[in-house]
Amino acid sequence: MEKEKNNSLTEEWQLYEKGKSYNLMVGLFEDTERNYNFYHGKQWDNARLGNIQPITLNVIRPTVKYKVGVLNSNDYQIVFNPNVYDTKQQGEDLEDLCKSLNRYSNRVWEQEQVNTKVKEVVKDACINSEGICHSYEEDEEIKVEVIDKTNMFLGNENDSDLQAQPYILLSFRRTVDSVKEEARKNGISEEEIANITADSDYEEQAGRDKRIEEVSPMCLVLLKYYKKDGTVWIKKSTKNVVIKQDADTKLTLYPIAHMVWEDVKGYSRGEGEVKYLIPNQIEINKTATRRAIAVQMCAYPKLVANMKYITNPSSLNKVGTTIELSEMQADDVNKVVSYLRPTSMTSDAVNLQQELMKDTQELAGAGDTVNGNVDPTQTSGKAILAVQQAGQQPLNEQLDKFKTFLEDLARIWYEMLQTYSVEGIVVTKEEKNIETGETTEIPYQITYEQLQSMKPDLKIDITPHSAYDKYAQEQSLENLFTSKAITFEEYVNALSDDSVMPKPILTKILQQRKEAQQKIHEMEMQANALDGAMKQEMSMQEMQNNDNEINNIQQQADIVNQNAMSKLGG
Repeated sequence: MEKEKNNSLTEEWQLYEKGKSYNLMVGLFEDTERNYNFYHGKQWDNARLGNIQPITLNVIRPTVKYKVGVLNSNDYQIVFNPNVYDTKQQGEDLEDLCKSLNRYSNRVWEQEQVNTKVKEVVKDACINSEGICHSYEEDEEIKVEVIDKTNMFLGNENDSDLQAQPYILLSFRRTVDSVKEEARKNGISEEEIANITADSDYEEQAGRDKRIEEVSPMCLVLLKYYKKDGTVWIKKSTKNVVIKQDADTKLTLYPIAHMVWEDVKGYSRGEGEVKYLIPNQIEINKTATRRAIAVQMCAYPKLVANMKYITNPSSLNKVGTTIELSEMQADDVNKVVSYLRPTSMTSDAVNLQQELMKDTQELAGAGDTVNGNVDPTQTSGKAILAVQQAGQQPLNEQLDKFKTFLEDLARIWYEMLQTYSVEGIVVTKEEKNIETGETTEIPYQITYEQLQSMKPDLKIDITPHSAYDKYAQEQSLENLFTSKAITFEEYVNALSDDSVMPKPILTKILQQRKEAQQKIHEMEMQANALDGAMKQEMSMQEMQNNDNEINNIQQQADIVNQNAMSKLGG
């Protein structure tokens, strides 16, 4: 009976059970839940505390946020460059194509909100050792999604190189209705579709304690990638039904990229920051809670009363009320009602707690100085930046891993473009108007043949983008402007778009000045033209007057000659 039951399971489900058993053995699911719980401050699970109110001083979250912030404090951009070409013209054509591909990749980056998703990948890697990004094609567009570490199962868990894996299995929780609809589109019979039913196989899912109640009927879907004959094939199934038969994707790369925070030899998933901070975090919380209990027990005076002589004991806890005593003299009041003096506490507990917190963060490379817990008004941006950059040196390894992850992602995208864009892709290129100097983007098509012929180099450009990077940059520009090494216009143009100085407002001021100068220039030109016209008119008038004077003189000379001739004749 057991054999028949196993035979009804799909091949992908059997691989999933095998991968799940391995991950249970190495504690992957348990570590994942614990790491995220401690990051979020849920640090007292399963502790028997009775009436004690526990204290949580979370040093893990700021440590993770600092390290993730360092990697995310830069601007990253995918850049395609021409690789091999024979002629200068071919090189220029390839360069134009690469520029167009850069704009296309930037468009995918914006449309799919990849910036947010890669930040999530970095955070997952820091907390839980591994961040995963899955790319796929839908409606001739590249789609990108983040996969939880617990939802990926590898054919070789000892190798962190995903492209060398014999297969990669991804699991998803999907609604039963959507899975049935997909199966129908893929031509699966209704008899088989009827076997797609809801399940409760969410034990390996991240946040499993929140999945006890699912609003809609859900089931686990498995997507298998494997390589055969030099290309990547896929197959999709549920526990008992194949909903998509084996299909060739035509890709040579698995469309999955991951970032491992810290390599561990012999283990593909590596290690993150949180796991080995947890023991220190537990002791910090215990010490703080013990201190609080000690303060409650010993630091405040306690009332002691002999209830035998007090007629209204309820008044002992009320402010401004009279305590009534019986059968005793006034001088004996202190024998009936008194206070125990508070006990002074040793500073050892305080010192231990503070030392644990400080040393934990310092040894993790996330102390106050590198965290930026300094007053920027008392220190120059360059000085702060120098200290922070020195403290960030241990993260250079993670920065290189992040760059490699982005390059892997870009290569996957380009191969997907080459494979699936059989009708080419529409991109834009910049054209500059020689007369006006304005630059416009003109759409044009990169053909399938051009994509196939290209083998561009890939690199990731990194621009430092932290608050102190901007602060130091703006200080330098301001100094150049103050020393008159650059003009105000050059200063404004050199500011970054997200600078603290309001570049759009300054640009508007420059534009207004330019328009005002243009109007003044036009008025001057009009004035010069009017002045020239007046001078020309005056010159013509003067010439006309001179001609008139000459004519008058000539007429007078003619009259004199005529008179002289008449006298000689007479």
